[in-house]
Amino acid sequence: MDPAAPGRFDKLQSSFKLTVQCLLTACSREVVNEAFSSFTDAEKERLHRMLTLVMKNTHANIMDEFNDFCQETQVAAALDKIDDFVEEQNLDALSSEKTTVEEIEEKISRAKKDEIEHLTGLLKKVEESNNAMKARIELLKIGEDSTAASDLLNKVTQWNCTLLKLSP
Repeated sequence: MDPAAPGRFDKLQSSFKLTVQCLLTACSREVVNEAFSSFTDAEKERLHRMLTLVMKNTHANIMDEFNDFCQETQVAAALDKIDDFVEEQNLDALSSEKTTVEEIEEKISRAKKDEIEHLTGLLKKVEESNNAMKARIELLKIGEDSTAASDLLNKVTQWNCTLLKLSP
């Protein structure tokens, strides 16, 4: 984050100040004169000064209360964390504007297709192994090859070990 750039807390604080200033703008003499037309000029002047002092003090008190509240609730720290989080999201490849939903969909689709091809290959190997075992079993049933049983047992053991190594 650019240290010179105002953070969320700075923006909140300046917005609050502007709002309070708008609400507590000192009354002009004309407004006081119109509101208190039955008063003497000296009374109107004292009223104007008093209203101006009250508004200044009220403004200062509101700002102090706001700052105390922000300090107690650690608003600045929380908003800084939000700024950091937003910056991290802007740097994240998936959340950047450069990566579109279509690109993400394509990457996921490609990964799934690769996984399907890998699993299909494993399935073919298992089917070939099963067919070879069935053929050997048929030979054993016919009784043509007595050594076929030991060969079959060795190959089945090797295939099972190989398949166990290949499975994720």
